[in-house]
Amino acid sequence: MNQMEKFYVIKRTTGKDEQFTVIDAMSLDEADAIFLVRHERDKDAMNKGEEFLIFQADGELKFDENNRVVLPTKGEMMLHRKLS
Repeated sequence: MNQMEKFYVIKRTTGKDEQFTVIDAMSLDEADAIFLVRHERDKDAMNKGEEFLIFQADGELKFDENNRVVLPTKGEMMLHRKLS
């Protein structure tokens, strides 16, 4: 039986990454669906070049010296990007 996992949602802009929210879900697909329902307005309000990254938490969230999130080396990730 699956158990609830923690998924980070990161908002990536031109200048930096920031933790947007944390979602508890049974899978990455479920976390993505929850994000799309709860944060539809935020996704629709993105500017060109902005992204939302969703991935399973593997310990504490870490950022590098350029304020970019250190992405996990394994697992899958969902990406929502504003192209135009």
